[in-house]
Amino acid sequence: MRACWITVYYELLKYSRMRSVLIILIGLPLLLILLLGSAFDREIKPAKVALFVDDQGEMRSGIDTFWSDESIAPYIKQLPAASEKEVQDLVTEGIADYGVYIPSGFSKRLLAGEEATWKTFSGRYGEKNMAADAVINSYMTNLNLQLAAMATLGPDQMAGRSQASGSVETKTSGIVIGNLGTEENQLFGPTNSMQYYSAAYLIMFLLFGGMSAAIALLDQKESGTLQRLYGLPSSFGANVFGIIVGAAMLAALQALVIISFTTFGYGVDWGGHFFWIAWICLLTTAAGSALAIIIASFAKTRKTMQTLFMILVFVMTFLSGGMMAGIENMIGNASKWTINHWANVSLRAIMSGSDTGSVWHEIGILAMIALILSLFAVLRLSKVVKQYG
Repeated sequence: MRACWITVYYELLKYSRMRSVLIILIGLPLLLILLLGSAFDREIKPAKVALFVDDQGEMRSGIDTFWSDESIAPYIKQLPAASEKEVQDLVTEGIADYGVYIPSGFSKRLLAGEEATWKTFSGRYGEKNMAADAVINSYMTNLNLQLAAMATLGPDQMAGRSQASGSVETKTSGIVIGNLGTEENQLFGPTNSMQYYSAAYLIMFLLFGGMSAAIALLDQKESGTLQRLYGLPSSFGANVFGIIVGAAMLAALQALVIISFTTFGYGVDWGGHFFWIAWICLLTTAAGSALAIIIASFAKTRKTMQTLFMILVFVMTFLSGGMMAGIENMIGNASKWTINHWANVSLRAIMSGSDTGSVWHEIGILAMIALILSLFAVLRLSKVVKQYG
């Protein structure tokens, strides 16, 4: 057992010096998650609105009620300003997405039946301007309708002019905001785009991480190191097992960094069941390592094994929707024959808070795949490590 852990130590030491490999296995998935997750993000985030209310008239109470109403919180994040110029500066500098200045004579002109408007400043992002405009227009429309009804029906029918002007009901029900990916029939299922691609590329690169075990075995076979290990008093099997465990620990570090960085850097919600996630990562790594060893037993050389394995992983990732979301709807059940499918589905089920039975069903199928591949890899391992096997 001591020989196994010594081998693991030196394998990890070797990987720590291979900076280009670490960048590919850890840095590249983070970059892909950011690019694709952001490109397909349909979640409308609150617009930061710089606000200065200079009006002190009868409408001030209704205005304050509107801006403090919780119903506009999903649309608007308020940034108080001290003057009209400060509102404009905050928008110009990009600190605020949108600016609103309510002039001092707003209440007086409105109640006198004259034209009264708020002065607005559009920012650099069109979608944020549209969100802020929609909220403000809904308030102004509702306000004008109530004042028009009051003027037509009379103050008695509208429960008094002062009540209407002092506390105008805020209605934002005409505005719909949300994530297009939160519906089951949408492109990314029950997750958003960032969650979807975080799961897809975590699994894809865990499979690549598992390939490092087969690469290490073939490298040592080609260099003659494995043959020299036969002459050592320690168990040859323990040394081979240590090489495989070293690759698995590299994959564990890879998963830890990707999940931690996407959680705190990209704000990805992984669902909180990290024990389940750890199992999925472990099973994926085991399946990837076993698959790479099986291919290596037939391919014989490192370059051939790498080429075949990479092609297979890319194909599985494509079929499972990792490269094109929604491809599963066009190819039918083909995705269910991939490792990626069951790992991705179980991760997305955890992210979306699905019931425990559903999650364990997907993990169970993934475990079965990993077990079958591992058993076959054990049978074929001698063809990889023996010089003339």
